[in-house]
Amino acid sequence: MNHDKLRVGVVGLMVGDGHVSDYIASASVEELVICDMNQQRLKEIGDKHGVKRRYADFVEMLDKEKLDAVSIALPNKLHMPMTIQALEAGCHVLCEKPMARTAAEAEKMAAAAKRAGKKLMINFNQRFHPLHQAMKGLVDAGKLGEIYFARTLWRRRRGVPRWYTLTQDNCGGGPLVDLGVHRLDLAMWLCGYPEPEWVLGNAYSKVEAQEFPDFELEDMAAAMIRMKNGAMFDLEASWASHCEGEALSTRIFGSKGGLVLEGSKNLFLTEIDGKLANIELVEGEFGNAPLAPTLTIRQAFLDAILNDTEVPCTPAQGLTINKILDAIYRSAKTGAPVKMEG
Repeated sequence: MNHDKLRVGVVGLMVGDGHVSDYIASASVEELVICDMNQQRLKEIGDKHGVKRRYADFVEMLDKEKLDAVSIALPNKLHMPMTIQALEAGCHVLCEKPMARTAAEAEKMAAAAKRAGKKLMINFNQRFHPLHQAMKGLVDAGKLGEIYFARTLWRRRRGVPRWYTLTQDNCGGGPLVDLGVHRLDLAMWLCGYPEPEWVLGNAYSKVEAQEFPDFELEDMAAAMIRMKNGAMFDLEASWASHCEGEALSTRIFGSKGGLVLEGSKNLFLTEIDGKLANIELVEGEFGNAPLAPTLTIRQAFLDAILNDTEVPCTPAQGLTINKILDAIYRSAKTGAPVKMEG
């Protein structure tokens, strides 16, 4: 391996187009190879980015190219088997979210990475927004004090992603694993990834099922999560619900201050000299200080490989998210709270 540059592959070019763009722009990539079984998409993305090395077969790509790293940007059912294949072929892996359909699958992925001695990172990209990085800095500096409550959501009025196969086997779940996973990870990361203790949740298909009676997945899910440190998290995700429109929101409540991430309203709520203060965070500046630029998640992955440091979005964090998702679905099925194991 060239210790300054890496040979990188991307498999799955519908979602993986963004991965390709970031790798093309990176000075850390010596050569990029792409893979998709859809020949038309393979040609379109290859021509768009000027990538010459193209494969329709993942195993063939791994065998012939001897890659340093691979991005897995495929349907959820393929995350586990293809991540393990890539790890066993000697590649570091960046896997799209969710880590897997279930915690059991995620555990096998983490074990495979450990056996192979390779890095496995989960594509929790919302952490890398400059505003989110600034807010994380406030939390880490103790500006919020003790965090005791978080509310995080991604809801859509109508936004079912019908461009891919929406089955339990293919996806592992509906908006909870598609949208909710992003906002849950963001809130968990901001709060230092507290350990979950109890989960009470439910999943519904009240809107989509009216038009599509055979719809297998939920169109909305909600949960309360109690952490071992006493904090509570409120999670909501929907593809179809009677709300005003699409909304992404995360609110963090601490003993000294709070955070609001909600579209164009991004605030640090605190007290200054005994008076309540709402400090606005806007793109390009935080208060009167400029926001530091942040790396893309793909560059952070490459840097962890080149510098041999821990990846910022770890398999353990991905596994924690999967365990929470499993518990929400189990609670929905049984109608009872679920005690987290381990």
